[in-house]
Amino acid sequence: MYITFTRSKVTEEQSREVDRFLADFLPRFKGHPGVLAVFHYNRPEKGDEVTVTVWENEGAVKAYRQSALIEEPIAFESAHDLPTTREGYPLVYATSNQI
Repeated sequence: MYITFTRSKVTEEQSREVDRFLADFLPRFKGHPGVLAVFHYNRPEKGDEVTVTVWENEGAVKAYRQSALIEEPIAFESAHDLPTTREGYPLVYATSNQI
């Protein structure tokens, strides 16, 4: 398994826009091949939002990052001037039987 973190720095106003975008995007993203689980949280007091995704393997991440679907969040981030980072790591340990 592989895990990715997408972090965005957001203002309070941008956070509301991000929430609206994600309400539409995340259900479709969850259906992308290789996605096992998606978790999203925000920390208004720190001004950031994070999406954590658990993938079947690193190849699934690479396929997503070459797909048309990733263009949607990248365009949204660009249009809303959201500084965003994406990073990923092999998942070494998981305790959930659901993942």
